Amino acid sequence: MSEVPQIPPLGGMSAKTFLAEYWQQKPLLIRQAFPGFETPLSPDELAGLACEEDVNSRIIIEQGGEHPWQAIHGPMDETVFARMPETHWTLVVNDLEKTVPELAWLTDRFRFIPEWYLDDLMSSYAAPLGTVGPHFDLYDVFILQGSGRRRWQISTRPVAEDNVISDIAIRLQKEFIAEQEWILEPGDMMYLPAGVSHHGISLDESMSYSIGFKATSHEALVNDFIAHITSELPVHKTYHLPAGVLAGHPNEITPAAIEEVHRIFKQYLDPQNPELERWFGSFVSDSKVDYLNECEQPVESLQALLELSLENLPLMRHPASRFAFIDKDGGSCQLFVNGQDFMVSTAFAVKLCAQRTVELSELIPVMSDNEQELLLNLYNAGKLYFN
Repeated sequence: MSEVPQIPPLGGMSAKTFLAEYWQQKPLLIRQAFPGFETPLSPDELAGLACEEDVNSRIIIEQGGEHPWQAIHGPMDETVFARMPETHWTLVVNDLEKTVPELAWLTDRFRFIPEWYLDDLMSSYAAPLGTVGPHFDLYDVFILQGSGRRRWQISTRPVAEDNVISDIAIRLQKEFIAEQEWILEPGDMMYLPAGVSHHGISLDESMSYSIGFKATSHEALVNDFIAHITSELPVHKTYHLPAGVLAGHPNEITPAAIEEVHRIFKQYLDPQNPELERWFGSFVSDSKVDYLNECEQPVESLQALLELSLENLPLMRHPASRFAFIDKDGGSCQLFVNGQDFMVSTAFAVKLCAQRTVELSELIPVMSDNEQELLLNLYNAGKLYFN
């Protein structure tokens, strides 16, 4: 079965129009982006997840805590929730698609943006009047209302560096002047580009889901690339004084000495460096956090995998694993999975990554022996699993 393109949850707007006119440019309100939406998690289930050791969670208490804007970081103890005030607090849980793979269908609806650019699925529960305060994020985000109602105020004005409340654990703005105000009900969604200030207040008990995308700093990109290209340099590669250049003074750094540094840097930091593509694919496919998904029943042959597929639900790419590929010339492809790279055929990579479900009937005819071994290794490592 080929991938069936899903209609993007943009209220009838095409993905092409959205990317051209809104993406990373201006906010957008989409009424009933998910018509008839019912929250797939209950507040109790979200609280239960927040108590787990490997789940990233936090509680923000605006009023009724030890001090204004008290932050409590998980894992939570059940007694924490028993002590919560009746109003003015919010529970936030990150990386839900990794810890609860059944929720990956939500992030999959946004594959009109490259999947490798996705950061995570976050959910929040807010008591009446609960809020995390006026703030802005460095990343692009879609915020989907799951249950209840929230009033959102937004502002596209630049935020001064000194417009931050001091002495609290979260970066909230001292002054926030709204330009627009929206009340979101279940199924409604808004898109906010990076840097747009927003302030959400729950009008009753409510839950929302945020689909956030990466915000990788130039500092992180450059530092990681330098670490990559220098990790295997031999120790005999050292700086040498330019031959035949006599300095006018023993303490002088001559232009020739600086030019030798230029020559070394150009050798490695050249944008045409053939290692750049391999590094970037590894960088964006590295989940940075190791969410282990142990294989319940390892297999040693393709036949054994096929037999399991007949007994189980479909074979899936696990949402905690990042898949990406770079198409090369001549039908070859560099496949990246969680920071590792493999040379495979383009046909194999496309079939493997076409959708969340891996269609073995379509994949097997295009597989080489090496690709068959890779498929088994990915399954045994938990990168593929039976849902």
